[in-house]
Amino acid sequence: MSKLSLSPFDLPSPALAHFNRVAGSQSGQDKLFMVYQYAAYVVVAALNSKRFGNKARRDLAVRIDKLRATISDARTLYRLFGIFPIISWAQSLNDPASQPKDKQILRLQKLQAWSMLLYYPLEHLYYLAGKGVFKISPKRIGEIAVWSCRFWAAYVVLQIFTIRRSFQLVREERASVLRANRERIRKGDTAPESVKHEKDQLRLLANKERDLKLDCWVQAGYLPLTAHWSLPGGILPNNTWVGICGTVAAVAGLKGVWRRTA
Repeated sequence: MSKLSLSPFDLPSPALAHFNRVAGSQSGQDKLFMVYQYAAYVVVAALNSKRFGNKARRDLAVRIDKLRATISDARTLYRLFGIFPIISWAQSLNDPASQPKDKQILRLQKLQAWSMLLYYPLEHLYYLAGKGVFKISPKRIGEIAVWSCRFWAAYVVLQIFTIRRSFQLVREERASVLRANRERIRKGDTAPESVKHEKDQLRLLANKERDLKLDCWVQAGYLPLTAHWSLPGGILPNNTWVGICGTVAAVAGLKGVWRRTA
């Protein structure tokens, strides 16, 4: 990994250019904000604890939490247009040229698309109602928020099944490549282009498996969060656990964006 330099007197820094690509993308910005938003819960809890807390640290915790709340609000605001990419995704699933070839994954993704088509309008409604744009009672706003999170939780559960099926397909494809490799060796085919093609295939499958493992960490963070917000009383004991789960999902998601923008 190249050295990250922030000095205007240094030569161009490839690492800084990479960071700019991440921060300049919508998904990259969201993941950077998300890391702060959820890590702040853990930091604030530590600063307010009896073991580490004092007046200066408690004051710092208040400032950190205010920025966290601002970022949380901004991330929700930026998602107001989030439904349109979902509609495009749902449309692509109807096109034989772009839809997944595996029927099981296709069914799962169609269900995921519908869960998001229900999630986004409900999130927009409770968010704007909470800002006074729509006249809805606080109790009703809470109910809408819970149902919004339930559809998000449904997406997460479906994504776990999608990952599981994707792992199966990767293993099957790798086994096929290895069988072809043994057959090639048996026939005495040592052509460089054949060897290179097999190595490229195996490298591509290894990258797919790596991305799937990273997605496992994302969903491992999201699953308890969405379950927590899908129930009126929640399941997590306090916001520290919300911060831990959210940070796991955020860091894994940011790592994925970093890899895709390399």
